[in-house]
Amino acid sequence: MALDLPSIIKNFDLRKCMQCGKCSASCPAGFESNLKTRMIIYMAKSGIDVLDLNELWSCTTCYTCQERCPKGVKVTDAIIFLRNLAARRGNFPRIHLTAIKAIYDTSNGFPLTPEISKIRSLLGLSKEPADVAHNEEALSKFRRLMESIDIINMIREAQK
Repeated sequence: MALDLPSIIKNFDLRKCMQCGKCSASCPAGFESNLKTRMIIYMAKSGIDVLDLNELWSCTTCYTCQERCPKGVKVTDAIIFLRNLAARRGNFPRIHLTAIKAIYDTSNGFPLTPEISKIRSLLGLSKEPADVAHNEEALSKFRRLMESIDIINMIREAQK
């Protein structure tokens, strides 16, 4: 898949970036990870393909960088868009597939274990947590959506 950098630069106002560093300095994820939003914007603006960067996945999408940008660069929106392109290329943390498979199979990203079920029972809680989809029609639609993007094959490929 070709990376259409001119469109990305235009659609997310990247050319307005003056490399002041407010995005990186205010990024909560950057304090604890290798995420340097300023570097990603600079590289994309310079025509460098950034879709293989692991740093894209450190962003928590809190929008702090975007809110604080004095030039109105859509930093977070650009990172989300770049992550989508990276995922289409197959570049994403494989741990995400574990959660997606769990959601596909059980409608919950963190399926119940026997230990958790026992604790829920001891606490007098319902067998299933509130965040589990109880609407079979909605779950069926979700599964069809996942199948339309070939998620099952992506999971199989990642597990090889």
